Amino acid sequence: MTSEELLEKWDRCARDSDFPMLDNANHPLSCCKVSLYQEERKWTLFFEIVGFTSCAMNDIYAYDSGFDKEGLVMGYDELLSLSEDVSDDWLPDIENRGTKDKVTIYAKGKPIEVDISEKAIESIDVAPENMAGVSIVRLVFNQNPDSLWLSPEELFEITATKQLPLVYSTTEWEHPDIAVGELPSNSVFFQTLAEAIITNNLDCINTGDVNTFWKNWLDEEALANIEIVETKMFQKKIDVADFECDYELRGVSELYKITFSSEYDRYQLLFSMYGEISQNFVFQNNPGYLEESFSRDIESEHKYDQDKSVYVLNNVKEKELRDLYELAEMGSEDGGLNRIFLYKEGLYDSKEKAYKIPSGGSCLVWGIGGNEAFLARNFESQ
Repeated sequence: MTSEELLEKWDRCARDSDFPMLDNANHPLSCCKVSLYQEERKWTLFFEIVGFTSCAMNDIYAYDSGFDKEGLVMGYDELLSLSEDVSDDWLPDIENRGTKDKVTIYAKGKPIEVDISEKAIESIDVAPENMAGVSIVRLVFNQNPDSLWLSPEELFEITATKQLPLVYSTTEWEHPDIAVGELPSNSVFFQTLAEAIITNNLDCINTGDVNTFWKNWLDEEALANIEIVETKMFQKKIDVADFECDYELRGVSELYKITFSSEYDRYQLLFSMYGEISQNFVFQNNPGYLEESFSRDIESEHKYDQDKSVYVLNNVKEKELRDLYELAEMGSEDGGLNRIFLYKEGLYDSKEKAYKIPSGGSCLVWGIGGNEAFLARNFESQ
């Protein structure tokens, strides 16, 4: 691969919404980092994009010399909390936790001290009256810059690939404004980074006109009045390849990858589109989590097959469809394999040891890890 081919690959990712966008209104930027791990011709490039909406989150993007799947690989949402309880993550509540200038915040479960005095707030170029969750994250970064990043071990655990040596990282570079059509190939930084990767020569990296400071992508008025922008869904037809094997599904003649403009209300969007044509639900690999949910919230008839670790729900009550769409998304984030059959019921094929989409049917599948979904269709003739 040449540096030009690598740039073209990054450009394709940007066009497909699989490259970091720093002015994402659903994930207002606090800070960001890029890290290159390389050993001879093998390399992995990670971006960590830290922002805040309902909680502090580190969006992890990964690109690799041998990846099949590149782009957003995880939204790490146990980043900051106001107590040891990671769910205590609504940072604006910090103003109701006392009047001290210095407070304790938990970063990835570890306590750190943060100065929230007016002087500290003004030092990050924010008026105290405009304090918001995203600026609290920036305060943490300003005072404890290493507390928000994932370790190399954590990053490579996410990608499930061999850990390589860290050779370069920075929080300052020239990033393209993808929302207005700019591409990585337009940036001096990415031009020289691609050359450095291909030639194994870090000396050629030029950070360009650095613009990764948060206020370049979000004005102060927006800090105090952030509104969640409507989530949008994007479908892209992809090759079936190993999908049937990976997701234990048969009868796939067409496959579409579904990505979203934000991580909010994704299940609501899918429910609004497919809820009325849902036929049955097959939830797998997370029986403990599901059993608790079913016993507490779900009345619809469900069966558990212990041999296959599968819950199957047929004849779902209409009032519970939305809840099951939410469970499908939440369960996939915990590693579950959750499938929703549309138009026609999916049935288990004992010979194939997999569920099958009937002819004329479709199946909505959450990607394991919860970063995207897939729509699989069976248009084969009977």
